[in-house]
Amino acid sequence: MTVDNAKFRKPVVPGDQLKLHVQLLKKRSGVRRFSCVAEVEGIRVSEAEVSAMIVESEQTMK
Repeated sequence: MTVDNAKFRKPVVPGDQLKLHVQLLKKRSGVRRFSCVAEVEGIRVSEAEVSAMIVESEQTMK
């Protein structure tokens, strides 16, 4: 997993309701790339691009 272009624009404090918006950017051979934006009360507080490897669990392989 990697995180690129992470930006933390405003502080988030206990009690804030954090809403995450995630969009799939790329999908290839088990690796997914996402654009992620975090908001509090409609204000962007953080953003990043995240890559993750998707691995099947043993249960789904049976």
